[in-house]
Amino acid sequence: MFRKTTWKNTVSDAVSWHQDQALNTTIFILKEYGPIGFLLKEEGKSKNYKVCLGDPHTCTCSTFLKDRDPCKHICWVLMRKFRLPREHEYCFQQGLVERQIVEVLHGLHKSRTPQQPNSLASAEEKPDPDQEDGSIHQKGIQAQDVCPICQEELLEKRLPVCYCRFGCGNNVHISCMKVWADHQPPLDVEAMVKCPLCREDFGPLKLLQEQVKNSAKLHTAAEREKPDKHLGVLCNNCRVCPITRKCFKCTVCSYYHLCEECMKRNCHPQHIFAMRMKRTQKWRPVKQLVFHTLESLETTELSENASSVPIESDPVPEHVVKSLPVVRVRRGSRLLDPVS
Repeated sequence: MFRKTTWKNTVSDAVSWHQDQALNTTIFILKEYGPIGFLLKEEGKSKNYKVCLGDPHTCTCSTFLKDRDPCKHICWVLMRKFRLPREHEYCFQQGLVERQIVEVLHGLHKSRTPQQPNSLASAEEKPDPDQEDGSIHQKGIQAQDVCPICQEELLEKRLPVCYCRFGCGNNVHISCMKVWADHQPPLDVEAMVKCPLCREDFGPLKLLQEQVKNSAKLHTAAEREKPDKHLGVLCNNCRVCPITRKCFKCTVCSYYHLCEECMKRNCHPQHIFAMRMKRTQKWRPVKQLVFHTLESLETTELSENASSVPIESDPVPEHVVKSLPVVRVRRGSRLLDPVS
């Protein structure tokens, strides 16, 4: 089969790093261009990126335009949207031919597990007789159900959800649905927002705005977790997730995190790290040291009222040391006089 890109048997370090970034970044699908084209937006960023799968894959981000290897956006589409395991051979190729893309679209890489019968399946698609507007029942959330916009599992992320009231009845994160609505053509508050799954009327924009306002007041399951558990943060060395207690983040590689044990083993020594004790705290810089004991780690922590921590300087280069003048101190020299 003729292909434009070279087939790779192993994942490169750069693509593996992009996979780590993809798994640790919240990304939203704003628009779909057929089955293999997507307009994406990273959480907290204003710029959008267009990703298209093919031979080769394409993305409009600067990382892909420079290296032409799968960037974090392409990796996110493959691993989050199409649920490819990161070690799957299709997950680190520069492109996929038509037959391989068909396999990805049909989920042929997934293991087939028998689904539990759902006695409410037929009832959920019928109009609710208690609703005067003709809306339908909300579907129950099952294991491995994902939000169609951020592709995160609903039961794992534990954020408030809304559902498609006039189409499929599927659930979507309220916050994600707000992002989706914001990137649609300007709508009147009484207008209907279209469902990202079935393209039918999801619900009125006015109702969605009320849900966004109300969801900010909810005490979610995630908020009930202990504050020293850094939800959704993966240690890039031992792969433990989530990191508990002290969490360290590289100040250069912004998606690289370490747990306390891996930090004490001096993993990733080439860069300076920031630290936080609780997920609600701000990241604060720490010295880059080889941590032999917990006490040595404690000495680098920042007090609550401080704004910065002195960073340990890099060693003085040897040629600079050799260029310093040498003075021999003899008996009787004034340099030996006691200081008053």
